[in-house]
Amino acid sequence: MTDTARPEDLLTRVGLFSTLGRVELAKLAAYLEPVEVQTGREVFRQGEAGDSLYIVTEGALGVFVASGDGRSALRVSTLAPGDLFGEMALFTGEPRSATVLADRPSTVLQLPRERFLLLVRREPAISLTVVATLSERLRTANQARVEHADFVAAAIEQALRRLPGERREAVLEASLLETMTPAGLRALFGSRAEPVAADLAALGVDGSAGRVTVRGLREWFERELGLDGVSARASSVAARLAHAGFWNDALGVLARVSTSALFAETLGRALRAVPALDADHARRWIERVDDDRASRNGDLALTRALLHEARGDAPRALGVLRRALGVALVGTDPATGQRLAAEIARLSNSRAADVAVGLRPASDTPPSPGWRRLPALLSLGAAGLATVIAAWPGAGALWTFVWLLATAIALLMSRVVPDFAVALALITGWVLLGVAKTPAALAGFASKEWLFVVATYGLAAATARSGLLYRIGLLLVRRLPHGVIWQTATLLLTGLVLTPLVPSSTGRASLTSPLALAVAEALRLPERGRSAALLGLGTWVGSGPLMFAFLNGSGTCLLAWGLLPEASRARFSWVGWFVAAAPLAVGLAVASLVVLRAMLRPEPVAELPLRRVSLQVAMLGPVAPREMGTIAILVVTVGGWVAAPWLGLDLATVALLGLLATVALGTFDRVALQSLDWSFLIFFGTVLTVGRLGATVGLDRAAAATVDRLLGTAQPGPLLFVLTVAGVSLVTRLVLDQDLTVVLVGITLLPVASRVGVEPWVVVIALLATSVAWFLPSQTPSYLVAQSASEGRLFSHEQAQRFAVAYAALTLLGLALSVPYWRLLGLV
Repeated sequence: MTDTARPEDLLTRVGLFSTLGRVELAKLAAYLEPVEVQTGREVFRQGEAGDSLYIVTEGALGVFVASGDGRSALRVSTLAPGDLFGEMALFTGEPRSATVLADRPSTVLQLPRERFLLLVRREPAISLTVVATLSERLRTANQARVEHADFVAAAIEQALRRLPGERREAVLEASLLETMTPAGLRALFGSRAEPVAADLAALGVDGSAGRVTVRGLREWFERELGLDGVSARASSVAARLAHAGFWNDALGVLARVSTSALFAETLGRALRAVPALDADHARRWIERVDDDRASRNGDLALTRALLHEARGDAPRALGVLRRALGVALVGTDPATGQRLAAEIARLSNSRAADVAVGLRPASDTPPSPGWRRLPALLSLGAAGLATVIAAWPGAGALWTFVWLLATAIALLMSRVVPDFAVALALITGWVLLGVAKTPAALAGFASKEWLFVVATYGLAAATARSGLLYRIGLLLVRRLPHGVIWQTATLLLTGLVLTPLVPSSTGRASLTSPLALAVAEALRLPERGRSAALLGLGTWVGSGPLMFAFLNGSGTCLLAWGLLPEASRARFSWVGWFVAAAPLAVGLAVASLVVLRAMLRPEPVAELPLRRVSLQVAMLGPVAPREMGTIAILVVTVGGWVAAPWLGLDLATVALLGLLATVALGTFDRVALQSLDWSFLIFFGTVLTVGRLGATVGLDRAAAATVDRLLGTAQPGPLLFVLTVAGVSLVTRLVLDQDLTVVLVGITLLPVASRVGVEPWVVVIALLATSVAWFLPSQTPSYLVAQSASEGRLFSHEQAQRFAVAYAALTLLGLALSVPYWRLLGLV
């Protein structure tokens, strides 16, 4: 393999990734970081912690192992392009067994362990293949290691038996040390240190097999003395080291084989010693002491509290300090008590300041499990009560229907019962209580609207499997203009363009947020800085809040469409919906960019280097026949939706024809069918039935009569009505999830629309435009996906919350400004 081969060709030849397809390799490439290594520079050094694997793409590197005396290094291998090294770090995290140096200017692709773990979570198909290959390599390596260890153990036993008793005891005591430095050996053995070091060297402790040899010595020691005997000997060794001031070595011995009480007592002495144990080692060892034991010693408590404070857990730090203060006062240790009291005062003042400026809630105590369950229990109780009322003898069909609907809403609010189970229970209730016969109770599943949704989801699944969407996203990012505001606009537009192709806000967020992160990394933007937040939040707007621009923009849009009267559904086909919603969507997109720029004031950024994105595009290779076929099917399908009124076809027929074409192409098969969101599809079919049964039992007439009584002679104008719908939606979203808000508010207010001279679609669009609220991080799953898919490195929840308030205000303004346009279309 030459060193001029292209990286995309090299990746396909790396054994670890040889079974991955082009799309999987392109996704993997997003996690690889190109690293330039100049001649003579290290990639890593022997003994360092292992945290990444590497693939050589250019140049040559040497692998060196330190000699027995540590003064020279032996070359054991040379790495060329295509070679993989350091892969065991992803599993074991053990120290590096060799040093890797560049023989000449070289380039390697780095896969850090934390990125590998992200890959495992996000791309199961890729991670399973990689993990399987790594596991096999690890199994083989472990087998060889066991065989080697057995050989070393036999050699150690022979060598030890040849040593005189005193020398053998010294070697075994030395094996208890964490690191056998000359200084540590002198502290432990005094004038005998050099002979002990010579015996250790003869056993190979300071050679390439050193770790295995030390492990063998310790195992032999345990067999000879037993665990209690080794623990007693370790206490003696640690005492001698501590007396010489080698506290870190002493603690290393005790941490491995002694009791926790003796370890804590020795650590406390080390913290009080002059000179005291250095801060870095103190932080390391205090991890091994729990809060209860630390609170019995003032010095341990102070160090443990600093650890908690550094991790952002001030309440836990205060708890440790307060318990320790009580111990110090009882033990009449005024000096330690004063130190503890001063630290408690400092931490308390810091927390008070944080509360005052809103950085920390007044109480960090989590609610008890009982309080967390209370809303769910209340909802379930309300559902039970509504069911009893619905089943009460003598209730008419209308009130039985209403109370069963209330039962379903309460169950959904509990978030204990899955959506599909609630839908099936509602259907069962209609049949058992005589609201409808079985065919009528299942009418929604026999409708063209339900078939349209199934076919739309199927087309999205087929498109995703073809790799086309991934290619489109990469190509758009690759052509980003200079300037962070233009790059943000392009990423926002990317999400908007993908909306009709991926009918899921969560799916779009998972596609576009990593692209925004790749851009931020390429520009070396500070994490959660102004420019990074602009990129992340702008991308989120295109992927989530603007979903209402298209009929199939998300499952929630389709759900709202299903609530419309049949005449409205016929009027608002794919084209009709887009024409009516486009001005509001475009206005919100532009206004969001303006507000984000004003709020965040992004700093100037450099030109955009896109090496990683270019590698991903190269990994995809030329457009495959499947992708070409998918493009053709999508173009024809969307064209069919546009021309459906003139062709005499409905949306469902066009979508089903497109889905059948993907079946013929091979991108939609049994696996893709199983991957559809059947929970939502069952829920959607039931919602369609709700509309039909509601008209049958007279719910629309009863609602209209109720509205007439409430309004009397008052006649609210369209503008006031639209803003009222939006306001109710925003408030309801604070307590209910997105789909439930749309269903509940839609069922309530859609009958009112015709009474005030507003087309029901306007109610639906006002609900959808305001339903993607993210004032609270947990409000909207697609927002959480966007934040998670960007690894939390683009924007913080605080930045997003400030923008959420501004976006809600923009939405209300946009709805108000859209009313004249909708009046021109005859909708108000």
